[in-house]
Amino acid sequence: MAVMTGMALHAKQMQCFRHKSRFKVVVSGRRWGKTQYAKAELLRAAKKPRQLVWYVAPTYRMAKQIMWVDLLETIPKSYIVKSNETALEITLINGSRICLRGADKPDTLRGVGINFLVIDEVQDVKPSVWKVVLRPTLASTRGKAVFCGTPKAFSFLYELYQKGQQQAAVDAGIWKSWQFPTITSPFIPLSEIAAARADMDERSFRQEFEATFESMSGRAYYQFDRNEHVGKHPFNPKLPIWIGQDFNIDPMSSVILQPQPNGEVWAVDEIYLHSSNTVAVCDEIERRYWRHIGQITLYPDPAGNNRQTGRGESDLDILRERGFKRIRYRKKHPPQADRINAVNKMLRNADGTIKLRINDSCRNLVMSLEQTMHKKGTYEIDKTAGVEHITDALGYPIEIIFPRRKFTPAGLSL
Repeated sequence: MAVMTGMALHAKQMQCFRHKSRFKVVVSGRRWGKTQYAKAELLRAAKKPRQLVWYVAPTYRMAKQIMWVDLLETIPKSYIVKSNETALEITLINGSRICLRGADKPDTLRGVGINFLVIDEVQDVKPSVWKVVLRPTLASTRGKAVFCGTPKAFSFLYELYQKGQQQAAVDAGIWKSWQFPTITSPFIPLSEIAAARADMDERSFRQEFEATFESMSGRAYYQFDRNEHVGKHPFNPKLPIWIGQDFNIDPMSSVILQPQPNGEVWAVDEIYLHSSNTVAVCDEIERRYWRHIGQITLYPDPAGNNRQTGRGESDLDILRERGFKRIRYRKKHPPQADRINAVNKMLRNADGTIKLRINDSCRNLVMSLEQTMHKKGTYEIDKTAGVEHITDALGYPIEIIFPRRKFTPAGLSL
């Protein structure tokens, strides 16, 4: 089936198209041609008989607006057996199906064996949609995936991009990523780019047109910089173990901290369990640290003393039953701002000292530190991205052990 007839890709698009990696990540500036490239990947995959090919956008509406009409206009009508505009599905004469889906309803994406997948506008898709829902659909088919997007701070797209920059993953043919500014498209006049530069602030222009990852204003943990705080900071079996615990069911989040002889605190490990419970967290802690149970102090979410589990016990009751004797928590939640400020102070205090380091294995913690945002114009956390739970877990022990000192002026200087 020559369904590629009539399609043209520019040199940079073709560079990605020809690459053989199983998972490809394309980060590009606006109007670079992501849709054209994604369409080419979809149609090539559908040329093989009896393939299930999916295109996933952040919402059903976006999937329809971005790709539906474009696909129908590109595929010769003689190759289409039927098309369903409501279901957004096209069946081809070779038995392959191209389906368009929205990531806003992840439960509708489960349970199918996909041969080829494109996730578009990844910067606006929750990480769990890929990690929990879509990644398993490729297991039985050994399916491939393409991720396309434009930078939006250090979002999930950045995490995927980093995977494709690891030489071992590239050499193994597993991951490969590219970063293309808008100017690399031959179809965008330079005058258009110059006009955009004049109309936009510098950071927005770099992000939208130069495809660079930029820090966003409004970050809760504004002192965090992965270049300074993240590195090789491994577990030391001789040191005490502090575990911050958040009891959100999806995900259950734990941060494993160790105080260092030099006065720093290292986040050496994390536990991040989807659709889980307190018993499963205890099992995982014991599996990893059974030799060191006597060194552990738990710092749980205060709500765990009140929340009843399905067994009729509180979360803290379960922790005690499992043999965790040292449990420190406040009777009620401290102000959220106090927890966040305590963490920021450890990340960098006013004289520039860094007291908190993060092991590079703590990927979810790093993502949360970069992406947890305040609601615009407030100090309240924006929970729409669902990334804040593991930094909540980090904040419980930090706020208790290193509380933000309240300062009351003793007098007035004139």
